[in-house]
Amino acid sequence: MKKKLLMLIACMLTLTTILPLHSQASTPAKETDVIIVYKNQQGKQTAIDQSEKVNAQYIHLPAVAITVDEKIVMSLKNNSNIAYVAENKKGQLASSENEPSTSQDPLVQQSYNLQKLNIKQALKDRVTGKNVKVAILDTGIFPHQDLKVAGGKSFVDYTSSYKDDKGHGTHVAGTIAALNNDYGTVGVASGVKLYAVKVLDKEGEGDLYSLLRGIDWAITNKMDIINLSLGFEDHIPILRSAVDTAYKKGLLVVAASGNDGKRGSIGYPAAYDSVIAVSATTEKDTLASLSNTGKGIEFSAPGKDVISTYLKNEYWYATGTSQAAPHVTGMLALLKQLHPKKTNAQLRTLLRSYTVDLGAKGKDQHFGYGRVQYIPQSTFLKAATSAVKKAETSKTQADVNRAKTKMSRLTANKQKMALTERIKKVQANIDIRSARAKVKTAEKNKTQGSIKSAQTAIHKLSKGKEKSSLQKRLDKVKKHVAYQKKVTDAKQKVKKAEAKRTKKTKASAQQAVKKLKASKTKTSLQKRLNRIKV
Repeated sequence: MKKKLLMLIACMLTLTTILPLHSQASTPAKETDVIIVYKNQQGKQTAIDQSEKVNAQYIHLPAVAITVDEKIVMSLKNNSNIAYVAENKKGQLASSENEPSTSQDPLVQQSYNLQKLNIKQALKDRVTGKNVKVAILDTGIFPHQDLKVAGGKSFVDYTSSYKDDKGHGTHVAGTIAALNNDYGTVGVASGVKLYAVKVLDKEGEGDLYSLLRGIDWAITNKMDIINLSLGFEDHIPILRSAVDTAYKKGLLVVAASGNDGKRGSIGYPAAYDSVIAVSATTEKDTLASLSNTGKGIEFSAPGKDVISTYLKNEYWYATGTSQAAPHVTGMLALLKQLHPKKTNAQLRTLLRSYTVDLGAKGKDQHFGYGRVQYIPQSTFLKAATSAVKKAETSKTQADVNRAKTKMSRLTANKQKMALTERIKKVQANIDIRSARAKVKTAEKNKTQGSIKSAQTAIHKLSKGKEKSSLQKRLDKVKKHVAYQKKVTDAKQKVKKAEAKRTKKTKASAQQAVKKLKASKTKTSLQKRLNRIKV
């Protein structure tokens, strides 16, 4: 009996020893790709230390892309040194409708989109975006005979080559920069330095961390313009930070609005303020049906049946906002060549002058400020000359301001210099009239506000007798006001001394009275002081 009991206990002990080995068997840790946006170096180091793999460290963004155990993500989110944790979302190109070209000679004269943009005139004027650095963040660029690629980088995981294996990036590249030669088509800005930044794969798909690396690369390598014919459906804070940083660093960022046919809603990053959002138009200057629209649309450009370079030295037609965006990128490159000293913000504003207004008058949700179009300097010179002449006749500030705006479109040359001198004379006469009126007002009102306004007006004047005369008149007003302040101060202190009757208040009042000039007021105040006994 005892032997049976011992055997039963032994079996039970064996089971309790064996069973937990199965119930406690460790399950494989689930890993996830995230982007850690840190507040400081301590936060960055924490993310790196807790990661399974570091996928990317960014130069211009406070972020690091890592692979990490899902269980650790929550602790990272709660870390006070980390701003937030972003999911490594999937993005894709603004999908296009493609078909091969049957024409063996699609010259610029036969391409409606380039006719709309007046590129033949730009070529005649030798405005080609020469040496402007343009980065195309896309599927790469195929080594096409009608393209010249200055360099680039691949950020997809299966190849170190930026060679296009989809066709989309090559089509975008041709729209911007197809060479001006005797065959094929020609780009809007055939003289740019073209850079292929491969952030999308052969399916036209990519992830957020690769796109951020591409933007980071563009900033580091001092690109002038970034073209993004791709997007995400949702707002992504770190993507916004990336394009904002690029813009603050002086780059222009252009993006397709999206091809979902949505009205009142555009994709990201096109929707961000630092990005120029582009909608697509047709040959008849109507809105392409697939184009997304909304308040963020800044410009529009041809996006329907656009012919451009493709894989294997072919030329294909494509439709989409992906095709519209590079037209705007090319136009900005032309402006960059014409106005190399203007900032990215100034060029962005200047592009409004190179548009054809479509749809509702002024800026609207479908076409923005209008469909872009190259305008020769001769047209702007004629408008500026007329505006200067009008300002010389009217001598009003409003007309001078309008003339200056029109002159800002001109490149630096002798004609612009001559107009500048003429408008300076008109402005000088207006400034003198203004300064005279404001000095007169100051003499009448004798207030600090009127004095300040008059002084500002005088500072605008060039050195000369007129400026010296007005300054002397204003100085008299200033002295008068300053003296009246002393009188007021003395009166207040005497009144205080009469009320409190202390040595301190009387001494303070006496000191204030002594600063006054000999006058009835001073005599009266002194008599009042003398009557105070302390």
